Amino acid sequence: MGLDANTQQLIRAVAEGDIRLARKWALEALDGDTTQKNRPFVSRYLSILSSEGSNRIELPGNLKDIMLCEDVSLSFKEGRYYLGEQERQTAEKIMRMAGVSQKLMEMQIPYKNATLLYGPPGTGKTTFGRYVAYRMGLPFCYLNFSRLVDSLLGGTSRNLAHAFSYASANPCVFMLDEVDTICASRERCGSGGAEKELGRVTITLMQEFDRLANDVVAIAATNRLDLLDEAFVSRCPIKCEMLPLDEGGRRAMALKFIEDTGMQLPAPVVDKAVREAKDQRQLMDRLILAIAEKLDEEAN
Repeated sequence: MGLDANTQQLIRAVAEGDIRLARKWALEALDGDTTQKNRPFVSRYLSILSSEGSNRIELPGNLKDIMLCEDVSLSFKEGRYYLGEQERQTAEKIMRMAGVSQKLMEMQIPYKNATLLYGPPGTGKTTFGRYVAYRMGLPFCYLNFSRLVDSLLGGTSRNLAHAFSYASANPCVFMLDEVDTICASRERCGSGGAEKELGRVTITLMQEFDRLANDVVAIAATNRLDLLDEAFVSRCPIKCEMLPLDEGGRRAMALKFIEDTGMQLPAPVVDKAVREAKDQRQLMDRLILAIAEKLDEEAN
């Protein structure tokens, strides 16, 4: 039997060293195999190839230590993602404004499709960014400012410029996580060397932000809205407070996740996780632990 089109594409991608394209065609080949004898093989490698971490997009060397870029079309599980009403409205507005920003660009009117997510840790701000990227069919580029500052304080401005240049040249959802780390209110900055450097970095951030292309979807996230520079806050037309879910929301989130995994967890286990979790992150940690323990029990 001759090579089919998918296999030819896979061989070509492997020969040319394009691992991302090779993964795409491998997934296509696995999806197309409906034979009973190959079911265990297909199930195993579909899971591995579509898992988080298997879909990283290669970045230039000067960005590898400060930014991650991900093709979420291969890894984000929409069926497991619980979206509260406020988050749903915010996501829809972001997507609508993406179309508007294109029209404004044609009219040579600058516009920033920028959203500021704020609220306590563990409320799903980063996951929301990945969801928006998935829905829009865009790469998810994640810039963590706390890591940037910890390792590269002296060259932060230069590295910011590199990151923003990449985002402008490659349409994406550009996630600026823990933005308060380098965008603290300049009114609170003292006169010391570190404070002056932080003030300069804040100015650089806003200058680079102003240069972003219209087709970049920017999402900034912070746990401390009170620390952010007001000039940066004003640059984000869309704002959304991310709060811990109430018990009803946690239960809906838990049931949706469990149903999509195909697992059966005892009702008391789910009830305990829902009752004791303080936020979305804690709930997911408890559910994943419960699933892991059940799989271990079944294996033994």
